[in-house]
Amino acid sequence: MKSKIILLITVSLFYHFNLFAQHDELAPPPPKSTEEAPHDETFVMVEKMPEFPGGQAALMQYLSSNIKYPEECRKMGVEGKVFVKFIVDPTGSIINTQVLRGVEDGKLLEKEAIRVVESMPKWKPGTQGGKAVNVYFTLPIAFKLNTNSDEKK
Repeated sequence: MKSKIILLITVSLFYHFNLFAQHDELAPPPPKSTEEAPHDETFVMVEKMPEFPGGQAALMQYLSSNIKYPEECRKMGVEGKVFVKFIVDPTGSIINTQVLRGVEDGKLLEKEAIRVVESMPKWKPGTQGGKAVNVYFTLPIAFKLNTNSDEKK
């Protein structure tokens, strides 16, 4: 059965800067050189950023296919953008997932955004100096209800 509500997902990837880099506790500055970085250092920017398998278009397709708009939020008309921050580790796994900024009255949207990010397949890891490293990644996910009156089901 088709729903009257259409989930639109907008994905913006921040390859060259971290939206929240001005907050020290959210995004520590990268070390001056790879030699100074401890083995477990997490980078904000690297020579080659992590990539979802198949690229940005595949990421958008994955999100649109896997996000389920929470029924309670749908009924209440809750919409908004959830900013999810995570680390892509050297194996390509997603770790340390957290919501940076959520939606008022949208805890279920935040929970769904976390669920779908944590269920993603392994990414191609980011590299610095030819070595796979931990890299912060911020992914904004927009939840939008489309209440088109032309749909009658």
